[in-house]
Amino acid sequence: MRNIGETPAPSDEQLLASYRESGRASAAEELVRRHLPRVNALVYRMVLDESVADDITQEVFLRVLRSLSGFRHKARFSTWLCKVALNATYSYLKSEKGSPVRYCREPSEGHSREPSPEDAVLEAELDAEIRAALSELSPKLRAAIVLTSVEQLDVKEAARIEGCTTATMYWRIHQARKKLRHRLKNWFSP
Repeated sequence: MRNIGETPAPSDEQLLASYRESGRASAAEELVRRHLPRVNALVYRMVLDESVADDITQEVFLRVLRSLSGFRHKARFSTWLCKVALNATYSYLKSEKGSPVRYCREPSEGHSREPSPEDAVLEAELDAEIRAALSELSPKLRAAIVLTSVEQLDVKEAARIEGCTTATMYWRIHQARKKLRHRLKNWFSP
């Protein structure tokens, strides 16, 4: 909540304009600060490895900062940034094709109570199964699930980021869910 008399934070577009007009590094730094957690989370959910996600995220922001002055506003900055992040992630996944996927647990967000040892074991097993199931999806199907179910973008926005039609995005979501449901059926069937 803002205090009375306090000016609102500048929008991404205002920061971009400021960077272009004056070359103010603080404008670019604010864009990075604002979007770093979301980009890192998106990349992590695609590669399922925290250290790799950190490396790719760093590469994403280097690419973005190098080409910031050329951003054409055909899409929102956040949409363009997600596209750059996914392209960098796809490049990594392509170069690592055939390498075994390592499972690194995502840092937890501070639970209110400690789970029982049995619950902790079951949670760890389910976590590993979900990550294994995600790793078996093609990068395009994984991106469809991550963008719409985890990042909670609407299908149109996810399609714009992926450069496909809305119908194609719906198909990818359907296929990904079908494969995940089949792969995880033993965990969720009565």
